[in-house]
Amino acid sequence: MCFGHTLLTHAIDLEGQGHVQANYPLNTASTAILLAYGADPRLPGIDGETPLQIAEYYHHEPIKRLLQRFLVLTPAETPGSAHGR
Repeated sequence: MCFGHTLLTHAIDLEGQGHVQANYPLNTASTAILLAYGADPRLPGIDGETPLQIAEYYHHEPIKRLLQRFLVLTPAETPGSAHGR
């Protein structure tokens, strides 16, 4: 956690703020890299907001599509399941 954000929620928040405040183009690079290295798109920040909710807040359609596809392709682990078995 960094200032109440996971790395993934922080990256999406920064991309959204950059677009809103400075009109930077929306991109998915940092989010895609974090997902590729194992960031959990289901893990909310300390305020309870998920990465998808933050993307929806900023109307960040490319991130929303990326997260939705990633969530479909990577099922949530069930409680008690052993990772790597």
